[in-house]
Amino acid sequence: MPIPPGSPADGPAAAPQRVFFTELTVGGVVGGSLTGILELLAHLDRRRFEPVMVFFEPKPVIADLEARGIAVHVLPGPRGALPLQGSQARRAIARTAEVLRVVLPRVREFVRFFRRERPAVVYTCNGLAPSVPVIAAAGLCGIPVVCHVKGLSHYRPDARFVSRWIDTAIGMTEEIVDHVRAQGIRARRFLAIHDGIDLASPPSGGGAAVRRELGISTAAPLVGVVGHIQPWKGQLLAVEAIARARREIPDLHCLVVGGVHRQGVAYAEELRARIAAPDLAGHVVLTGARRDVLACMDAMDVVLHTSVTREPFGRVMIEAMAVGRPVIAPDEGGPRVIVADGETGLLVPPRDPDALAAAIVALLSDPARRAAMGRAGRARVEALFDIRQHVHAVEAVLDDVLTARAGSPAGAAAPNSPFPDRVRKIRTV
Repeated sequence: MPIPPGSPADGPAAAPQRVFFTELTVGGVVGGSLTGILELLAHLDRRRFEPVMVFFEPKPVIADLEARGIAVHVLPGPRGALPLQGSQARRAIARTAEVLRVVLPRVREFVRFFRRERPAVVYTCNGLAPSVPVIAAAGLCGIPVVCHVKGLSHYRPDARFVSRWIDTAIGMTEEIVDHVRAQGIRARRFLAIHDGIDLASPPSGGGAAVRRELGISTAAPLVGVVGHIQPWKGQLLAVEAIARARREIPDLHCLVVGGVHRQGVAYAEELRARIAAPDLAGHVVLTGARRDVLACMDAMDVVLHTSVTREPFGRVMIEAMAVGRPVIAPDEGGPRVIVADGETGLLVPPRDPDALAAAIVALLSDPARRAAMGRAGRARVEALFDIRQHVHAVEAVLDDVLTARAGSPAGAAAPNSPFPDRVRKIRTV
């Protein structure tokens, strides 16, 4: 039986609508899906919306969330997925077994959870595929779902099936929206809404202190890459480019900022071995996980983004531009949305260490150009990626969803048949 949500039209004295944000990563990771939602929660209108966070594991941000009056639920993490290996027929059998033994029990757990907690909206923060049980349970309970899609995943049949219960699918870029639709996802509507950052937060400095701490001269040319160490982030590509660029700029240094992802342990060992080689020894610093990431970027002359698979968005690039640093990134995916090539940074052929090295040398050899790019980058972030724009767009989605639900008979669930084939895009570029 559907859970009747509250009505957003109950008047100014109505209680805020409870929005449950599910962030289901495991392995101690605080990645882009969580970082982006924390920015949203910090600015959400609490007079109208009551955010509640749902995790599958304790996160280091929980204490801060609770200090801000945001309720947090930590549910037991997912059971181990079954291996999907072998022939196509074997994989199909294994996937069916996984749905029966892992997914469906999880759906039942979320149904009980939602019936007890009675959210007005469920907002899945890290996309569709990890959220299949959440979306199915919300649909069975008659709770509208907003699904924030942040990647270019391939969707299996169960994800396509439960997508009929998604009211609004938000993609970080129009490319993601187009990809999701092409995969057969059947949300009622699709929107492209860029992530944003709080421009009051980036510090005006901090880089000098970071350089002193790490023993890097203020005169030394310094570039860096930021992100969890794992294969797709391309830290090895970055240091290969540094080795090549040092042939022209011998004193070049590089910071690799970020902890080791659970899927990057072997990759991190390979990275350590590479930077110990004679052409890089003493010139690359692995900082580990840092809380002062923006200060680390402030220490750099240029920020590199070196993903070796197609980057859906790339929040790090916005942060770099916010602190006035030019960005060098691959000419595909999210970087094309964020970086204005030749104005706020340089876009280079993907996965090409020689092209990356040439771009590094070009910018480090031209301080005036770097400074102009830094100013233009900051202006671009102010114009296109301010958190206020993001929050306004998401709040409009929540208002629309709640208004539609209030107007449906007795809080009935959304239709299960395919929704109208239409796209509404919020264009900011």
